[in-house]
Amino acid sequence: MKAEIKIDLARISAKPPLVALADVTLRFSEADITIRRCAVFEKSGEPPRVSLPRIPIIRNGKTNYVPIIELGRDLRRRVLDAVLAEFGRDSR
Repeated sequence: MKAEIKIDLARISAKPPLVALADVTLRFSEADITIRRCAVFEKSGEPPRVSLPRIPIIRNGKTNYVPIIELGRDLRRRVLDAVLAEFGRDSR
């Protein structure tokens, strides 16, 4: 089952390297799923990168970030590539 991917990207003023947040809608024939707040990071001299939403969990004084949603490898790659493509278009 192939999903159509729609990206709604917003540049934000936040603590660097966070530069944008994206909401991703996966449109399937029978339903839509929206993943809110995918983070886009950009450091000087490095290509931008994106991550799916995560939540911080503090255990024994150490913070770990745990994914809120898991996607299969191929769908995950398509989603991350789509967010980066939209970010690239928005940068022009």
